[in-house]
Amino acid sequence: MGWKPSDIKPLGWIIILAIIGSIYWFGIKPRLGSLPGLPNFNFTTGRSTGSTSTASGSDIMVLTTKTKQAWMQKEVDAFNAQSTGGKATLDLIESRESMQKILNGKVQPAVWSPSSPVWIYRLAEVFPQGHLDPNSTSQYKELFKSPLVFLVNKQKLAKLRPILSGPHPFDHIRQINARGVSIKFGYADPINASSGMLTMALLLNEYSELHGGIDPVKAASTTSFASWLGSVDSGLVRSNISGSTALEQSFENEPSSRDFITAYEGNGLAAVQNNPDIAIVYPSPTANAEQAAVQINGPWLSSDQKATAQAFLQFISTTQALADGVQFNFRPEGPNGSATLRDRLPADVQSQFHVTYTSVELPPYDALNEAAATWHTLTH
Repeated sequence: MGWKPSDIKPLGWIIILAIIGSIYWFGIKPRLGSLPGLPNFNFTTGRSTGSTSTASGSDIMVLTTKTKQAWMQKEVDAFNAQSTGGKATLDLIESRESMQKILNGKVQPAVWSPSSPVWIYRLAEVFPQGHLDPNSTSQYKELFKSPLVFLVNKQKLAKLRPILSGPHPFDHIRQINARGVSIKFGYADPINASSGMLTMALLLNEYSELHGGIDPVKAASTTSFASWLGSVDSGLVRSNISGSTALEQSFENEPSSRDFITAYEGNGLAAVQNNPDIAIVYPSPTANAEQAAVQINGPWLSSDQKATAQAFLQFISTTQALADGVQFNFRPEGPNGSATLRDRLPADVQSQFHVTYTSVELPPYDALNEAAATWHTLTH
């Protein structure tokens, strides 16, 4: 006789159903969104099956990116010097990667400060309720404003300033390049770098305006946007674009490698002070990222660690801590933050600094993520 489904024992059916469920969860379900599933972490027990990075006792881990490394390390050291309880240690992971690792339990911070609140709000959407609350004034602190700027090779400044500060700068550059005049530029990988994602916000905004105000969410997935983006990027120099810092340092060291790049204002101000052959131009409008920090109330944290996290979050949002940020070219939140930063800049840099600026409303995460995925397909 041949084999029949009825020949399978009850235990066999259980195993088969478990395998099918696993295939769905780990194979199909993650494709429904742009973020990974939760294969490594049990949010009830706080246990992870993968390797983790965390702290013990009442000590905490603070997670940020290279953009705020120098300032955050200064605040960690100052906090630890005055703390009679738990201490903080600093770890560095870029924004998207850190979001995914927190989600999967690979890193277990108590305080997280990515390079844009886009990542915080996205994680809050998929994190279990109560573990992350960006709407809480005690658990979420806006620290600095970080508008996106153009860093320009000064030899090209006279030609490029009116274009880059005017309407639809990327489309203008696209049209110039289409006529055979080569303008080379750079922006960081929008999959990995927040400055790249902000650049993608400017690109989506331009495309929307050029196409009758089309919804960016709808625009990001169209072949027309992909074609336009590919045309714009005919001038993109693809070396050293894996992250914001890599791109900015490369341009600072060799401005002749490109005509301009996009960068966070703070890094741009540092670059023009270090290299007189570079100038800043502000897009109008630009894209703005608030540099924020949030407390994460994960089940891996004890009550003592949560108390340390809350104390640290309050510490880095004090007037003194924000004033420290000005030393690193950050624009503190608050009515006097811009003037405070301007007043400490050298005179030749003050003339390039904009106390006020206009910015676009950032498109939803899904639109930015779709546009970044399109960029990645075109680039690779």
